[in-house]
Amino acid sequence: MVRLPYWVGWRLIHLAVAHWSAFHGRMLLATGRDPLELPLPSLLNLIYAWWVGDAPDNEVAKFDASLQTPPAAADLDERDEWSDDETDDSFARALDAQTP
Repeated sequence: MVRLPYWVGWRLIHLAVAHWSAFHGRMLLATGRDPLELPLPSLLNLIYAWWVGDAPDNEVAKFDASLQTPPAAADLDERDEWSDDETDDSFARALDAQTP
């Protein structure tokens, strides 16, 4: 199983919610199952397949790029609180706090 970055899943869910009547109705007609009964990875795949449908390859590529682009907040390398040194220090402090 491939694990997607959280923002890809969030964007796919947001897309389905924004078009819920169309998505839900089409899935019920096509499968007879409520898509919310599916495991999350299957639901995300279903949303993706529903949205891209028979779109031309260049449109699918644009959509894929928009899904995969990390949000600005995901760039943790530039944030001091997520630096390797700070992470090491905070872990050491947590261990010290538990020592009697």
